[in-house]
Amino acid sequence: MAPRTSLAKLDFKEPLLQQGKRETSDALLKRLKTLRQKLAALEQDMTDTKSLDPIRKPLIQQTLLHHKDRGVKAYTACCLADLLRLYAPDAPYSDVQLRDIFQFFLTQLQVNLRPSTSAPQARPHAKSKTTEASQTTLTQRITDIPYYTDYYYLIESLATIKSIVLICDVPGSDDLMDGYFNEFMEIARPDMNKTLMRYMRDILVAIIEEASSLPAGVMDCIIGQFEMYASKPETPSFQLTVDVCNEVADKLKRPFYAHFSEIQLAHGRDPSPNDLKILSQSHDLLLTINRFCPDTLLNTVPLLEENLKAADEIPLRQLSTRTLGHLFAQRAGADDPAKRYPSTWRAWLLKKTDKAVQVRLSWVETTLQILIAHPEVRRELEDAIVGRFEDPDEKVRVAICKVIGSLDYETALHHVRAKTLQVAGGRMLDKKPAVRAEAAGALAKLYELAYSEIEANNSEVVNQFAWIPQAMIAALFRGEATNEMRVQISTIFKTSIIPLPQDAEQEQAWVDRLLLISLHLDDDGMMGLKRMTNLVGYAQGNWPFSAFAGLLESYGGGENKQSEQSKSPLNFCINIIARTVYGEPEKAKKDLLSFADINEPRLYKLYKTCVDITSSLSAIVKARNEFLRRVHQSHEDLLPTLTALVDMSAWNVLNHSSIPPLIRRLQRAESESIASAAAQFLGLMAKEGPPMYKSHVQELVAAVTDKKNGRLVEIGFQGLAAVCKVYPELAPSDNRTIERATNVAQEGTPRQAKFATRFLARSKDAATHCSKLIDAILKTMANGVDGEKQLTLLTALSELARSAPKTFERKSTEIIKYVMNEVLLKTSPSQEVDGDEWVPLETLEPLDHAKTIALRVCTYWSLAFARDEDATALIRPTLTLLTAVLSNDGMVNENTREGGPARCHMRLRASICLLKLAHVKTFDKIVSQQTTFELVGGTVQDPCYMVRHLWLKKLQAALLPQRLLPRWNLMPALAAMDPDQDNVALAKKILSAIPASCTRLSSAERIERIEMPFARLLHLLTHHPDFEWHEPGGNEEDEESKKGITSMQNLKDIARFIELYLDCLAHRDNVGLLFAIAGHLKAVRDRFSDNNKPLYSLSELAQIIIRNRAEKHGWSVPVYPGKISMPRDIFHNAETPEERTKVLRTQYLSEEVRGWARGLGKRAVTVPSVRRTTENNSPPRKRIRSSTKSSRKKRRQSETSDEEDSDVSSSESEVESEIEVEDEPEQGGEGEAVLGRGGKRGAKTKANRAVGKKARREKAEKKKKDEEMDMEEGESEASE
Repeated sequence: MAPRTSLAKLDFKEPLLQQGKRETSDALLKRLKTLRQKLAALEQDMTDTKSLDPIRKPLIQQTLLHHKDRGVKAYTACCLADLLRLYAPDAPYSDVQLRDIFQFFLTQLQVNLRPSTSAPQARPHAKSKTTEASQTTLTQRITDIPYYTDYYYLIESLATIKSIVLICDVPGSDDLMDGYFNEFMEIARPDMNKTLMRYMRDILVAIIEEASSLPAGVMDCIIGQFEMYASKPETPSFQLTVDVCNEVADKLKRPFYAHFSEIQLAHGRDPSPNDLKILSQSHDLLLTINRFCPDTLLNTVPLLEENLKAADEIPLRQLSTRTLGHLFAQRAGADDPAKRYPSTWRAWLLKKTDKAVQVRLSWVETTLQILIAHPEVRRELEDAIVGRFEDPDEKVRVAICKVIGSLDYETALHHVRAKTLQVAGGRMLDKKPAVRAEAAGALAKLYELAYSEIEANNSEVVNQFAWIPQAMIAALFRGEATNEMRVQISTIFKTSIIPLPQDAEQEQAWVDRLLLISLHLDDDGMMGLKRMTNLVGYAQGNWPFSAFAGLLESYGGGENKQSEQSKSPLNFCINIIARTVYGEPEKAKKDLLSFADINEPRLYKLYKTCVDITSSLSAIVKARNEFLRRVHQSHEDLLPTLTALVDMSAWNVLNHSSIPPLIRRLQRAESESIASAAAQFLGLMAKEGPPMYKSHVQELVAAVTDKKNGRLVEIGFQGLAAVCKVYPELAPSDNRTIERATNVAQEGTPRQAKFATRFLARSKDAATHCSKLIDAILKTMANGVDGEKQLTLLTALSELARSAPKTFERKSTEIIKYVMNEVLLKTSPSQEVDGDEWVPLETLEPLDHAKTIALRVCTYWSLAFARDEDATALIRPTLTLLTAVLSNDGMVNENTREGGPARCHMRLRASICLLKLAHVKTFDKIVSQQTTFELVGGTVQDPCYMVRHLWLKKLQAALLPQRLLPRWNLMPALAAMDPDQDNVALAKKILSAIPASCTRLSSAERIERIEMPFARLLHLLTHHPDFEWHEPGGNEEDEESKKGITSMQNLKDIARFIELYLDCLAHRDNVGLLFAIAGHLKAVRDRFSDNNKPLYSLSELAQIIIRNRAEKHGWSVPVYPGKISMPRDIFHNAETPEERTKVLRTQYLSEEVRGWARGLGKRAVTVPSVRRTTENNSPPRKRIRSSTKSSRKKRRQSETSDEEDSDVSSSESEVESEIEVEDEPEQGGEGEAVLGRGGKRGAKTKANRAVGKKARREKAEKKKKDEEMDMEEGESEASE
């Protein structure tokens, strides 16, 4: 048996208190100090507690506990703490005595350690209302406090021995626990060491852990700390509170839940404004607690989840949604909120579609910080966010756009998909201006943040952000974009995407930024950027701002002699500007008139500087800033209108200061794409803004002398030709430049030759220089030439025919003879190449390329006859040539045998040439004759995608000014069955723009150009070669011919064309007229066919579609009150009134067809999902997109004034269906009309070989003979 260890005894013999004697404090202090030292030396569980009995009672005598000496009480407290340590786990005192002891401990700590200079004041042990001053006003360092080591010892003892837990069982324990919490918060101070703070934390933690329930005062103390010091988390008492809460989070879950639940029950149902204020404060407190002690709220967060389901309490749902959003966003890098609170997270996500706008708005507004703070939930949250871009409420859409704009660069780059940003970009087309502004501003901000990395060609950044300018430009120039949208987006683009530099030293960087932006644009985007430069249309006079600036000065506020003369043109300019620039034209008119009336010459001069095409960049920047500053100071009410005016009209994207930087980039380009973009902008300025080159002639002269940079030479001559046209006196006349141009016109590339020749034609003594050039070219050709050299010479001749027609005419016989015999009529070397695949023009066989140029030579030669009395006869050879190319599927004749790719280019070039001829009024009447017009229209349905696409682009430019005959307006509708969606969209865009182009015309002219082409469209469809109609006299036993007009597929296809036309041009005001036009087709006969049933069938079909469309939109179809005059060149009246009556009463569509047609007109035109096949056994032609689309040729203006005019009344012969007239004889030599080579079949030549009907074959053969005769006549005339 092990020997028993002897227990230590207290060796303190003298009485602690001297009975009946008065003694000094020093003597008492000495004994207490000795006792404290001896007690401290004893170990717990190793001491005989009986030896402690003599001092146990004296230590709790009031003499000691209330002694006036601070040291006596400090030593006494330490001795009592030791007694509790040594007696543990038993208590040496009664509960009442223990209560007094712990109260004594607390008093000593509070009085002596509290950092306050004021005397201690009695306070109730309630919720601590400690002021900030008591926490920060220190009189001395804590270690300098008398008896600091004793107080430290006391706290350490209570913390380590856990004797503090005894207070949970004493009388008045709640007040005592409350006191410890409140006083510990009071005595916590910045100069306490970490160990002491940890002991204090352990004491409070022990109290919470031991207490069966926490007193309300303790919770009030804890919550008070969160309420008062969350904004200053470095406050010691707050740090102590946070440490305590995190140590006993499980114990505090219920008290916190009870606290928030009580507030919820008291104020959460049908809350008043004051209730909402209280609830909001409680939710702010909850967020504060979650920020520092999230584990204490695991029971409370589900309470918020329940609030989300409060169907009738919108404010409560809104507040809880907001609070949860902020809660999830807190503590970046901490636990995944979707895993920590899975049920609550799912419930919160559903609030994105809450029926209340306020709730959805709160949800959206809190998503930003979650995206930034928690990568693990970004994908799920991002998927939820995307749908809010389409939210029905404007405020929500604005908020989600703000979220995107508020993303930091790293989050937007690495953690948000480009698709989401693109969806945000779609809001730039929103109907609400606030949404558009936020969307555009958000994307512009992200682009600005990413610009340096885009410039460095960081592939990840390029993929994520480089598309932003393209999206903004696309939104800017969409057909449905309003003026308000354009001003809004354009302003953001110009101020954020390509902001003006602040000084001249930044001009090169400014131009480089423009070039970088252009590198990431597609063809449409590049065209849009060019339009933003304000140059497009400038050469044609589509620029009212310069005139407006001049009129402001001459008007002078209506106070000078010229005011009356200037008033009318000034009002005209203001009307145009208000209508074309502003979303609220009437307000804009009022503001612009006010601007004109203020008569501030300085403002007018500043604005004139901004819109002067010859102003430098620095001048524009200074003028703009001063202009807006002056307006803001003296006319603030006009500021929005005038800001939009100056931003939309100033040369703030390209101006003449851009020319030297662009030339430098062209000379020393970092990449081919940069050089190409620089060349495009320089070319644009040469074409549309020649005055910009006025001060740069010498730079251009230097450029053309470059022997190595071919593109620079090309641009140099283009610029010189442009500036010489506007300023002939600036034309360089030195022999060196003239010789260089003459040499380049013969030895350079085709494009170099084109512009060098144009420069010669506009130089001083142009006739002499051009004559020498023609002689030199003819001499070279006489010696034989082919390949690239031939292309160069033909291009020079083409430009001479265009720019120097008189000089060209002197040698035209020799030139045309060469063009016909040595180019066009020669057998092509590509005859073995089949198919309709598009290839770049430069990759064709040189002879095939030369043939496309030869067509231009003939066309420009013919345009010179525009004012000749015999113009009709003179252009017949060229017209015959061009129609032959279209009739022969791109071949000049059967013997030339061009290959498939060459035929594509020949068909396109022939159609473009005919379109050029049509710009002359006299020629338009010839080109617009039925057979020729249908051949040209067939290009819209060419088998080759690029032919169709480029032709539609040309039509778009040609139809915009509405100078052609009205029948051309139907042509885009022929793209309805195009298998490529972009072509259908382009056709719809062209058709939809026609009404806007006709706004200045009279009512009768608008009808001729908008509604009457519908009759021609229906007539043309009856003659479409892809549609089979029953011909009278055909083989009635033939099952195919029996289908006739009741062919369901025929009518379904035709309906697509009709629907496209109506989809773009029909509206409430003209639906009655369109219905009447369709009905009047049954009152006339077809001039080109004995079978009128197809025409009458389409009349009925069109009426059904119109009625359906009217029903869909809720329109009435009124009876049109006016007379309708049908085109006389394609229709004539019925022979007798009886025949007409019979036709009107006859129903040509079967009931089956009528039943099927009930669904027509009630949907927008869509693209077919399956390509149609050919009717013969040959493989179908493929429509292939070329990976390298050809460059878009610039639409040229004819120099003859006749091209600019359009005579509606004399060009369209017509027959009034209400009046009986004699039939006019059919135009000789016209066989069956052939529309297109696409759709179901290939070209006409292939179609003719596949047709089995005798009547069609005979007509085709007859037409072919007529064309050959015309060709022979044309050749003989050329040789003469």
